[in-house]
Amino acid sequence: MGLAQSIVQTPPTLHLPFCPHRQIDDFLCEVPSLIRLSCGDTTYNEIQLAVSSVIFVVVPLSLILVSYSATAQAVLRINSAHAWKRPLGTCSSHLMVVTIFYSSVIAVYLQPKNPYAQKRGKFFGLFYAV
Repeated sequence: MGLAQSIVQTPPTLHLPFCPHRQIDDFLCEVPSLIRLSCGDTTYNEIQLAVSSVIFVVVPLSLILVSYSATAQAVLRINSAHAWKRPLGTCSSHLMVVTIFYSSVIAVYLQPKNPYAQKRGKFFGLFYAV
Protein backbone atom coordinates (compact mmCIF):
# COMPACT_ATOMS: atom_id res chain seq x y z
CA MET A 1 0.00 0.00 0.00
CA GLY A 2 2.86 2.36 0.75
CA LEU A 3 4.45 1.64 -2.61
CA ALA A 4 1.15 2.18 -4.41
CA GLN A 5 0.59 5.47 -2.63
CA SER A 6 4.12 6.61 -3.48
CA ILE A 7 3.64 5.71 -7.13
CA VAL A 8 0.38 7.66 -7.23
CA GLN A 9 1.52 10.78 -5.35
CA THR A 10 5.19 11.28 -6.20
CA PRO A 11 5.12 12.13 -9.93
CA PRO A 12 2.42 14.85 -9.73
CA THR A 13 4.02 16.32 -6.61
CA LEU A 14 7.48 16.51 -8.17
CA HIS A 15 6.06 18.26 -11.26
CA LEU A 16 4.83 21.19 -9.16
CA PRO A 17 6.57 24.54 -9.59
CA PHE A 18 8.52 25.01 -6.36
CA CYS A 19 9.42 28.42 -4.96
CA PRO A 20 13.18 28.80 -4.41
CA HIS A 21 12.72 30.99 -1.32
CA ARG A 22 10.53 28.49 0.55
CA GLN A 23 11.91 25.74 2.76
CA ILE A 24 10.37 22.62 4.21
CA ASP A 25 9.31 23.55 7.72
CA ASP A 26 8.97 19.99 8.91
CA PHE A 27 11.02 17.10 10.27
CA LEU A 28 10.28 14.87 7.31
CA CYS A 29 9.89 15.38 3.58
CA GLU A 30 6.31 14.12 3.28
CA VAL A 31 3.96 14.88 0.38
CA PRO A 32 1.90 17.46 2.34
CA SER A 33 5.13 19.35 3.11
CA LEU A 34 6.14 19.34 -0.55
CA ILE A 35 2.71 20.58 -1.62
CA ARG A 36 3.08 23.55 0.74
CA LEU A 37 6.38 24.46 -1.02
CA SER A 38 4.68 24.99 -4.35
CA CYS A 39 4.12 28.42 -5.89
CA GLY A 40 1.51 27.11 -8.32
CA ASP A 41 -2.00 25.78 -8.08
CA THR A 42 -2.02 22.69 -5.87
CA THR A 43 -5.74 21.92 -6.07
CA TYR A 44 -5.21 18.73 -8.12
CA ASN A 45 -2.50 17.52 -5.74
CA GLU A 46 -4.63 18.21 -2.67
CA ILE A 47 -7.60 16.36 -4.16
CA GLN A 48 -5.36 13.47 -5.15
CA LEU A 49 -3.84 13.40 -1.65
CA ALA A 50 -7.30 13.42 -0.05
CA VAL A 51 -8.62 10.63 -2.30
CA SER A 52 -5.56 8.43 -1.85
CA SER A 53 -5.61 9.08 1.89
CA VAL A 54 -9.20 7.92 2.06
CA ILE A 55 -8.36 4.80 0.06
CA PHE A 56 -5.14 3.94 1.90
CA VAL A 57 -5.99 5.20 5.40
CA VAL A 58 -9.72 5.38 6.04
CA VAL A 59 -10.70 2.13 4.30
CA PRO A 60 -8.16 -0.06 6.19
CA LEU A 61 -9.03 1.69 9.46
CA SER A 62 -12.72 1.02 8.84
CA LEU A 63 -12.02 -2.65 8.16
CA ILE A 64 -9.96 -2.91 11.34
CA LEU A 65 -12.74 -1.30 13.38
CA VAL A 66 -15.36 -3.63 11.87
CA SER A 67 -13.12 -6.57 12.74
CA TYR A 68 -12.74 -5.31 16.30
CA SER A 69 -16.48 -4.85 16.68
CA ALA A 70 -16.99 -8.49 15.64
CA THR A 71 -14.29 -9.54 18.11
CA ALA A 72 -15.91 -7.45 20.86
CA GLN A 73 -19.28 -9.10 20.20
CA ALA A 74 -17.69 -12.54 20.46
CA VAL A 75 -15.91 -11.63 23.70
CA LEU A 76 -19.09 -10.20 25.21
CA ARG A 77 -20.82 -13.55 24.63
CA ILE A 78 -18.33 -15.20 27.03
CA ASN A 79 -20.00 -15.62 30.40
CA SER A 80 -16.87 -15.78 32.53
CA ALA A 81 -15.08 -12.54 33.38
CA HIS A 82 -11.90 -14.57 33.94
CA ALA A 83 -12.03 -15.80 30.33
CA TRP A 84 -12.14 -12.18 29.10
CA LYS A 85 -8.57 -11.47 30.23
CA ARG A 86 -6.74 -13.14 27.35
CA PRO A 87 -8.71 -11.64 24.44
CA LEU A 88 -8.84 -8.22 26.10
CA GLY A 89 -5.10 -8.29 26.79
CA THR A 90 -4.30 -9.19 23.20
CA CYS A 91 -6.83 -6.88 21.59
CA SER A 92 -6.24 -3.86 23.82
CA SER A 93 -2.52 -3.63 23.05
CA HIS A 94 -3.13 -4.03 19.31
CA LEU A 95 -5.99 -1.55 19.37
CA MET A 96 -3.74 0.97 21.16
CA VAL A 97 -1.05 0.63 18.48
CA VAL A 98 -3.65 0.95 15.71
CA THR A 99 -5.12 4.04 17.38
CA ILE A 100 -1.74 5.74 17.80
CA PHE A 101 -0.64 4.92 14.24
CA TYR A 102 -3.85 5.89 12.48
CA SER A 103 -4.42 9.04 14.53
CA SER A 104 -0.96 10.31 13.60
CA VAL A 105 -1.43 9.34 9.92
CA ILE A 106 -4.79 11.10 9.80
CA ALA A 107 -3.31 14.19 11.45
CA VAL A 108 -0.51 14.34 8.85
CA TYR A 109 -2.45 13.54 5.68
CA LEU A 110 -5.97 14.80 6.34
CA GLN A 111 -5.20 18.03 8.16
CA PRO A 112 -6.61 21.37 7.02
CA LYS A 113 -4.30 24.00 5.54
CA ASN A 114 -3.90 26.41 8.44
CA PRO A 115 -0.80 27.39 10.44
CA TYR A 116 -1.95 25.74 13.67
CA ALA A 117 -2.54 22.42 11.92
CA GLN A 118 0.85 22.64 10.21
CA LYS A 119 2.69 23.11 13.51
CA ARG A 120 0.72 20.27 15.06
CA GLY A 121 1.47 18.23 11.92
CA LYS A 122 5.19 18.38 12.69
CA PHE A 123 4.66 16.54 15.95
CA PHE A 124 2.33 13.98 14.39
CA GLY A 125 4.63 13.52 11.38
CA LEU A 126 7.56 12.74 13.64
CA PHE A 127 5.37 10.51 15.80
CA TYR A 128 4.09 8.70 12.68
CA ALA A 129 7.64 8.14 11.39
CA VAL A 130 8.86 6.76 14.69
